[in-house]
Amino acid sequence: MHYELLEGVPKDYISDLCIVEGYPHVIATAWDGSISMFDYNSRKRLAQMRHEYPLLSTTWTVGGKKYVGSVQGELLEVDLESERFDRVFNGAQLGISALCSRAHDVIAGSWDGTIEVMDSRSNNIWFRSEINGHKVLQLDCKENTVVAACTQGKVKIYDLRQMENPITHDSGLKFQTRDIKLMPHGKGYVQSSIDGRVAVEYFKDDESRFAFRCHRMNLEDVQLVFPVNSVCFKNDSSMLYTGGSDGKVFSWNLSTRKKSEELPKLEDSVLKLACDGEMLCMATGDDSFKTLPTAQDIELQASKIYVAKL
Repeated sequence: MHYELLEGVPKDYISDLCIVEGYPHVIATAWDGSISMFDYNSRKRLAQMRHEYPLLSTTWTVGGKKYVGSVQGELLEVDLESERFDRVFNGAQLGISALCSRAHDVIAGSWDGTIEVMDSRSNNIWFRSEINGHKVLQLDCKENTVVAACTQGKVKIYDLRQMENPITHDSGLKFQTRDIKLMPHGKGYVQSSIDGRVAVEYFKDDESRFAFRCHRMNLEDVQLVFPVNSVCFKNDSSMLYTGGSDGKVFSWNLSTRKKSEELPKLEDSVLKLACDGEMLCMATGDDSFKTLPTAQDIELQASKIYVAKL
């Protein structure tokens, strides 16, 4: 598989990555407060804006609206043409760690445990709930289902038609979740963790659930374990991609429970993955600061975004 680099990628740590359905467009947010949009065919940057605070998450709606979540707990609508951020609300006390959308609904999850759902046609919040004692780490939604990966090993499952009564599942992973994605056909979800594992969970078939190890390096006397930072599915298939801090991306066939392919190794940690039926996008960066024993002012390697035709 051949990689191509996108041009004009922010150098700072990339916080989120998504592909706009129906367009060859990739959106990335970064800790320098920037949101960037690229054309993955031409590999050129189409637009870039910068907010005063770091941006943690991004999503888009079927109406073409784009949103970002800031470290200050703001949900912002983005107008790339006029280079304007419009604050929709600032209801979260901590950063909006995850965003996802379904049709015209935008779902936001925060480090303070808040989950909010907004109708993008009116920018009205029609649901708000607080998960006491838990941070929301990641979100995903498909059809009427929303899954929220939280701290303390909990997964909240919501139905957009009846948000008031979520189902709580214990995580299939012992250590903290890094990413969570619903299966394309809605049968369940997968989540990845910092200890080199991926759990595959089914809503109506507990006997089929399983977990597997990945992103590990066997040395003579020790096994190195790397966080699985991101997972994504190829559209309408059981093909799962995982990206880890070892700089590797693997593809897995969940139907056969086997690894399908190991992609060429990248120079830095794989931070985020995004995939449609045509292209796989991989954001890489230097996440060595996460393993430092104390906070230090260090210079990180510049982030990059690679694309590969499927």
